Amino acid sequence: MPEISEESARKDWSKFFSKNRPYPVRIRQWVMKLHQEGKHKTVIGCLESALIQGQAQPWMYEVLALSMEIENKPRKEIERVVLSLSDFGAVTFDNLIYSAAYLTRFDRKSAALGLYQQASRLAPERHEPYMLSLKLAKDAGNPDDVIWAATGVLQYYWGKDYLNKHRDAENIVVDRIQLLKKEGNQEQAQQLQSQLSQCLARDLIIRVDWSGGGDLDLYVEEPLGAVCSFETPLTIAGGIFMHDGAGPDQANCYESYVCPQGVTGPYQIRVKKSFGEVVGNRATVSVLINAGTPEEEKIVRTVVFNDEESGFTIDLPNGRRTQPRNLSQLEPTSGTQLSMLNTAPLRFHSVGSLNERKAKVHQQFAEDRLGPTRRAGAVGYAPVVQTIPEGTSMTAQAVVSPDRRYVRLSLQPSITNVTDVFTFSYLNNGNANGGNTGGN
Repeated sequence: MPEISEESARKDWSKFFSKNRPYPVRIRQWVMKLHQEGKHKTVIGCLESALIQGQAQPWMYEVLALSMEIENKPRKEIERVVLSLSDFGAVTFDNLIYSAAYLTRFDRKSAALGLYQQASRLAPERHEPYMLSLKLAKDAGNPDDVIWAATGVLQYYWGKDYLNKHRDAENIVVDRIQLLKKEGNQEQAQQLQSQLSQCLARDLIIRVDWSGGGDLDLYVEEPLGAVCSFETPLTIAGGIFMHDGAGPDQANCYESYVCPQGVTGPYQIRVKKSFGEVVGNRATVSVLINAGTPEEEKIVRTVVFNDEESGFTIDLPNGRRTQPRNLSQLEPTSGTQLSMLNTAPLRFHSVGSLNERKAKVHQQFAEDRLGPTRRAGAVGYAPVVQTIPEGTSMTAQAVVSPDRRYVRLSLQPSITNVTDVFTFSYLNNGNANGGNTGGN
């Protein structure tokens, strides 16, 4: 059956939405069905009518923009829809990032840069706006935009390749400082140099080094009560767990922690022996306070493991953090949205990789001690088998009065209908013989 014209679809849907207010989930189901059938003109008419009739939902702008792009609509019309996404109801970080990435595809770099800057105001410690803006700012922004993006990368990006990203961002700022000096603008150059110094300063850096085939774990208890470790790599006091190491490779026998902007107060450093042999049963803890500033102070101590744990307390006198970090803002941006734009989402890489490396180290240690073991994989499932009744049933309970004149009945009817069944594959853990079991 051929698809009706867009104008006819718009009229029919407009008439429908003017008289009915269907549940939001119903609209999503209709649009999904139409999209799967390739009726994109009907999708456009449906969504435009819903928006006009006051039945808007945030996802509608996204789907409408994609459908209009499939139908080769003018770019200006698509851009208007994308911009409306960031204006719908309460502006969210994800909506702004998505809209900016979409505008970048249409070569609207200045508009995209503005949305990235707006997103950074909603979540100042998220690194995505600065990382995604850096190239845009160099292509379409003014010098202030470039400095904003570069300094943001220096302060908030701590992924695996942070050293390279920080070096590139620092070079951008240094080049700008030199240009200002050549132009004779010494005052602005000095202000920018001071800003760069603030971005490169780190309130607290901690590193633990040891030798041997064992594994040590670093725990930093911060003034606000949070404990930063490989299990909790981000804390409200600004701590970031950077590296989780283990022997026997000497290059990997260290753990590190950085707090770019910390809270004033005592920091308790605890080093715990996880497993294996550590040479001398000791480790070296290096602490930098106010790193990168004239007040930099270095503390080096040796901790001996008479028991399973050892440590000491240091004091951060001039922490620059005045408000706790909002960890909910640091959740990664939806990969689904950005993948539709062929834009790889930038995430904090160390969280998952730390636990994965820790699991591999523990497995290697177990194999050294107990012999090789076979595992089903990194993810396992434990299916729960239970019976689901279907149809109509009723439970009745009778209570007879003491004089046997009355009988009180409690009736509990139940109507159960299994509407759909989904089949999926799962991988179970190893069986008794070390093999893998699977099923559907």
